[in-house]
Amino acid sequence: MCVPLLDMPLPNELLDAIGHVTAQRALPAFLLTCKRVNNALTPLLYASITLDEYTIAQRCTDTLAADPTEHHAGRDLAAYVRSFAVTFGKYGMEWDPARFRFARSLEGSLIRMSGLQHLDLQSTCFTTPKICIAFARGAARTLRSLSFVPEEKDEWMDDSKVNTLDGFRPEFAELTSVSLGPYIRDSRPWHAFFQHVLTSRGAHLRKLSICGYNDFGIEALFACPGAWSALEELEIELLRDYIPAAFANFPPGLNLRKLTMIYPFSVGGPEDALELSGSIPAYVFPNLEHLSCTYHLLPAFLPVGASTHRRPIRTVCLNQIYHNSDWVVGDAFTRVKAPDWTKMQEVLGCLSRSAGPVVDLTLYVDGFDAESFPGELAHHIQSVERLVIVSQQEPRNAACISNYEELLFMHTPRLHAFFLAEARIRTWMSGERALFFLFSSSVRDHQKIWLEQWENNIGALTKAAFATDCSWKRTDGGWVMQRRK
Repeated sequence: MCVPLLDMPLPNELLDAIGHVTAQRALPAFLLTCKRVNNALTPLLYASITLDEYTIAQRCTDTLAADPTEHHAGRDLAAYVRSFAVTFGKYGMEWDPARFRFARSLEGSLIRMSGLQHLDLQSTCFTTPKICIAFARGAARTLRSLSFVPEEKDEWMDDSKVNTLDGFRPEFAELTSVSLGPYIRDSRPWHAFFQHVLTSRGAHLRKLSICGYNDFGIEALFACPGAWSALEELEIELLRDYIPAAFANFPPGLNLRKLTMIYPFSVGGPEDALELSGSIPAYVFPNLEHLSCTYHLLPAFLPVGASTHRRPIRTVCLNQIYHNSDWVVGDAFTRVKAPDWTKMQEVLGCLSRSAGPVVDLTLYVDGFDAESFPGELAHHIQSVERLVIVSQQEPRNAACISNYEELLFMHTPRLHAFFLAEARIRTWMSGERALFFLFSSSVRDHQKIWLEQWENNIGALTKAAFATDCSWKRTDGGWVMQRRK
């Protein structure tokens, strides 16, 4: 029997609003209160699904793949799904016969998701040609973003064949974001399918990540004028020495705002790979605002003498150090060897050539020298508002950090967030969680002392950190430590 509140003639819009503020874990129980709530909010319950554990995933996909006649009021539950992600892999269940059942249920679920808008199969290994056909047939008219990691044919968990996708050319009417990768040994079963997806939607894609597929012909994809007029974010992996030659084939005036160049794990370090001889043409990415690359590529985007066609780069991330939105690098990783601090200093001298100016700077170095920073770099980083420095080793001359009131903050009046820590970053190949080392205990003991010493001339600084497990926030009562949750 309904509670009195739900006996009232509440409009469905109000019930929907209540459902959206109800905790996700409590929503199933809320749906059991009465039929009206169940009917009104069942679409919300199934709107966004993330499967991160096999047993739950099996039950969920069995439910979604079932015929609507098996559900209350003949509802097709899969049709309510708008966002769907599978984030666990097959590892640990290679010899479990149930994995084939899950593959069938996953296929059956996807083909029924007629309203699906966002699909993420990037962290799973249950990605086969038949799965491709299933989501294409189910959501070709509605899919907006696709993240997909093709599986090697020797690992397919269904009866897909190498030629299963031959001649299959669906048209995705709303697709604006595609992420493919990483590289697999044999991409032939996937080549024509994804080549068609990219070329047919090229004029509409806003975000593209394509890692490792040399045989897709990166240069050819971008050689057509006007074909990528909507593209704002691009992530590519450098598997060959085609920079800056390949960028010369990009159409003039491409409105790209964010560029990430992923460094391959097949070589030992930047010095072993791409050697630049000159700058990237000024007409390539003229509106670039966010650049993530290895340190030695930065001068090619901010060349000497570019006075009239300077790129407005505002965010620079060097050596592929990634961090979350809370500016804590707990989930960071890198594929490159950290450069020596001396080499990094030489490169950072080009930051002032940006028309941005640069306000967000993140870098990963082998051994940060606290005494020589910022030194001659002071006028190159004076516009920086957020500075993250991760050192592979404990910073040298750490005692000089106590003098940053004069050495750094006087030259960076807009700096409001400063992160400096020693960290060993996991590599892509290891696949392990990031394992971080904090500063030595002697340095950690000085954290609050430093902050108090800086207080007289700290400028705009409101957040600082010297370790990966906590940060300091400036309040009216002084500096307060905030432990990472």
